Amino acid sequence: MSTNMDIKSLYAVVAIADYGSFREAADALGISLSSVSLQVSALEEEIGQLLFNRKTRPPTITEAGREYVKRARPLLAQWEALNGQADSDEVRGVLKIGAVHTTVVSAVPRALRILQQREPELLVRLSTGLTHELEERVLQRQLDCAVITTPENLSSDLVCQPIISQQLVVIAHKSAKGTTARQILESNPYVRFNRQARVAAIIESELVNRGIEVNSRMEIDTLEAVVSLVENNLGVSIVPLSGVGRILPASIRTVSLNSPRVTREIGLIYRKDSTRTHLISRVVEEMKQVYE
Repeated sequence: MSTNMDIKSLYAVVAIADYGSFREAADALGISLSSVSLQVSALEEEIGQLLFNRKTRPPTITEAGREYVKRARPLLAQWEALNGQADSDEVRGVLKIGAVHTTVVSAVPRALRILQQREPELLVRLSTGLTHELEERVLQRQLDCAVITTPENLSSDLVCQPIISQQLVVIAHKSAKGTTARQILESNPYVRFNRQARVAAIIESELVNRGIEVNSRMEIDTLEAVVSLVENNLGVSIVPLSGVGRILPASIRTVSLNSPRVTREIGLIYRKDSTRTHLISRVVEEMKQVYE
């Protein structure tokens, strides 16, 4: 068996363990179900161990299979690191990506569109959530990677690739009271982000540090909803500037939070032992280009 075949067999075994079935693994890798079965069978014959119990439906991983997958993960991670760029026949299958809501209205869709135009055989599945939710889903291997607001404490099992530092600004309807950030925030109803969101925690901490008291009447989950409320003069808010630059209506003005400048860091997280780093690195590249 060739080295290339050995590597593909390892990818197949790990994918089955991660996705729970031969068919899901085949979809994720972008190959046929029969190819996955043949690769696993050939590997089992070579090592003399049964990795999956095919008497169950779907086949379940054996104890020997779990141990083999445990040893295979670091090997595949090293293979990914050594190769850096994926071969053309590897840029296929399914990549499961998560993203916080505030990035889905801006850079993430544009970056993924460019990626899929360049790699038409790659299928991307995008889901949204809060930073802590997405971090847990990456840890549980439900997602390959996630675009998040970088947390202060990141799990030791994860890697975070920085993408951009976004300035946070006050947004208000042009007719809203006040000219400075403090005046606007204290003279108008305030629209809060969901307090469980990492960006909301950053904003709340900054309001406390500056001694700014706001009159909060609404708490919203999405950036689009916040902008819509401000557009209709129902309140003011604080949002990441590069996250809304392309969607701000002409009726909304922005005011900087200066002295000091307030930012939130956006990064892409994935597991250290990920077997999909060649695809994940492409996502990071496209995201950075979109934000430039």
